[in-house]
Amino acid sequence: MKKIIESLPSGWTEKRLKENSLFLRRGKSPVYCDENQGLLIINQDCIRWERIDLDKGKCHVVPNRIEIEFFLRHDDILINSTGTGTIGRVNQWSYQEIHAVADSHVTVLRVKEESLNAKYVRYFLSSEAGQRYLESVCYTGSTNQIELSKRYLSRLSLPCASRPEQKAIAGILSKVDEAIEAVESSIKSSDRLKKSLMQNLLTGKLKPDCIWRSEDEFYVDEKFGKVPEGWQIVKGSKITTRITKGQSPKWQGFDYQSCGILFVTSENVQDGYIDISEPKYLPIEFHEKIKNSQLQNGDVLINIVGASIGRCAVYDLNQLANTNQAVCVFRTNDDNDSKFIAYYLQLEKTKRRLLGSQVETARANLSLGDFRKFKFIIPQTREEQLLIAKEIDEFISIIRSKRSKLQSLKTLKKSLMQNLLTGKVRVDVEKINKLLEEGRING
Repeated sequence: MKKIIESLPSGWTEKRLKENSLFLRRGKSPVYCDENQGLLIINQDCIRWERIDLDKGKCHVVPNRIEIEFFLRHDDILINSTGTGTIGRVNQWSYQEIHAVADSHVTVLRVKEESLNAKYVRYFLSSEAGQRYLESVCYTGSTNQIELSKRYLSRLSLPCASRPEQKAIAGILSKVDEAIEAVESSIKSSDRLKKSLMQNLLTGKLKPDCIWRSEDEFYVDEKFGKVPEGWQIVKGSKITTRITKGQSPKWQGFDYQSCGILFVTSENVQDGYIDISEPKYLPIEFHEKIKNSQLQNGDVLINIVGASIGRCAVYDLNQLANTNQAVCVFRTNDDNDSKFIAYYLQLEKTKRRLLGSQVETARANLSLGDFRKFKFIIPQTREEQLLIAKEIDEFISIIRSKRSKLQSLKTLKKSLMQNLLTGKVRVDVEKINKLLEEGRING
């Protein structure tokens, strides 16, 4: 059989899963019920790289005929076993108080504790080396009929450190995972707070100093209901100097360049930012042909067709750029702040009004006329708009900082897995395990 790593580090051995597992089988084929009652069944949709999502589980009608060994136990390793895109995802069961069984599209691996650390095995199967091995040796079939072969998986010879070193390696990676989970949870909480803050600031319920407006600080409009004093209801055509579409290149005989005129498409326009992680550039000689649709810093870009319709961001990249016909360019006048307008357009309430009966499908579309006649409910003064946008900016910068930390942690984990699980970097086993037992290693 093919080896996972070519040469074993000093003191390491290989252990076949077949001889070092107590249980290695697919789960059961359940009879599902519509009501949320019965035995919890863990399917492929539940098993994510970062967690097991219990909300994706379903319930089985007749649990009494399932053999006891199929019930999931603490530290059981769960491997998605069918289908392109899902096969090979690995995670671990850690819910001692929940009775559950995996379905027949999930392989359950229960290792012998005296020879293998279950977390170590899970991390190894999740690593680049482990995933390459599964793909090259353990998969059978083709296209969406691809399957994880239990027979081939059982023959896998796992490169193993000593049992104490396995524990140390798994402990380090677990601490990083805990830190990742904590930051992800913090980001979710911050996102919920951001949504609430935007909703209240951009509808005037909160003043820019985050003090609630009293009831007598609103007036009532026949169509839109309560409107804050000092705010106006105004058409898009009255707050802009230009509403236009981009210009898709129609010229023949050119390829996108590595530099030149940045070409911003609807794919690049995300809610709140322009994503140019994979930029496209037009040849610089096309400048004269597209100069009338050239982007300026402060332009509000809104997707107007397809599934991404309504996504919106301010262009602020300080480089020569153009966009395509799937994007509306909304250039505010001097009396209005483009960031405020962009945040206002991101509100779910605003999107519902703007889109009307439009559905987020490939056939959805907005016209430039929709933006010209759309009614904005906004502060009359640019100063108030700027203060509101600043409050939101500061909160978003906190979230971006957390996302940056999350990415750093994920990069660290990937590096640790590549080095620790192949023995390129060795650990002080006694010291690490002592620190883990004392709870002194923090993620």
